[in-house]
Amino acid sequence: MNILIMAAGAVGGYFGSVLSYSNDVTFVARGEHLRKIQEYGLSVKSVTSGNYVCWSKAYKEPPPEYKADLAIFCVKEYQNEQACEIIANSISDNTTILTLQNGLGSGEFLGQKFGSEKVVLGAAYVEASKGGPGEIFEHGGGCSITFGKQSDIQEGRVRELANIFESSNVDFTVSENIHDSLWQKLVFISALSGMTCITKSTFKEVMNHPETRNITINLVRETASVASKIVPNFSKDTVQNTIDHLETHKNDLVSSMHQDLLAGKPMEINAINGAVSRKGKTLGIATPINDMIVSCLSLQDTRARK
Repeated sequence: MNILIMAAGAVGGYFGSVLSYSNDVTFVARGEHLRKIQEYGLSVKSVTSGNYVCWSKAYKEPPPEYKADLAIFCVKEYQNEQACEIIANSISDNTTILTLQNGLGSGEFLGQKFGSEKVVLGAAYVEASKGGPGEIFEHGGGCSITFGKQSDIQEGRVRELANIFESSNVDFTVSENIHDSLWQKLVFISALSGMTCITKSTFKEVMNHPETRNITINLVRETASVASKIVPNFSKDTVQNTIDHLETHKNDLVSSMHQDLLAGKPMEINAINGAVSRKGKTLGIATPINDMIVSCLSLQDTRARK
């Protein structure tokens, strides 16, 4: 199975390395990260999977003749256009594209580029980070992927994905309602990413401070209120489960959007808190906390994009 990983960051690097044990994995990377992978392999230090070096091929752009059976799309929202240009020649009629991008909108974007029948929506649950060039760290706490069909036309592609992950020892769940699953994650990540970014603090600090902890809990409820109007029978225990998870794991939770903020990079604000804000306005649901986060962070995001 030819699997293309776009790109070899924390999520793509970790899951791609696990998949490489039983599949022909090709990474897309750039800069010094690419050079180190090509010369020394991708170094993975994982609480879940152990420490090892993945020797899969890596390119700035896949070779012109390369065709992927499966493309796993896990770049940041602000990299979408460039990423699609890079993988375009590798996508055939038979290629399945699994998007693991945070937030909302990547499925629609990829469908417009390559055909919605090819695109399977998914979410990655992994505490991982990119270290120095050529290094990926997975910090434990569970590593899994949830995915599901958008329509019955994708039934075969979803079954094939399940077979690939099962044979590759990747923990996965096939969601019967993928939109419910994606909104559950958005409830979680809008709080984690939004609050760490707006406060420029660790999540432990956010939850240990009574005022910001209270805002975080209200933000969870606010995002869930939008989800409940969009997803039929949206999981009623999402709010309490999310709050419990945030409390239990506050010392270990890290937001990639927060890391981008501190590094002066663009942020996925449009796909996360921005998506909640836009959906709320469309539905006539007040989302003051998400609105405030988007408005304030847009200043830094605009500077970074320039």
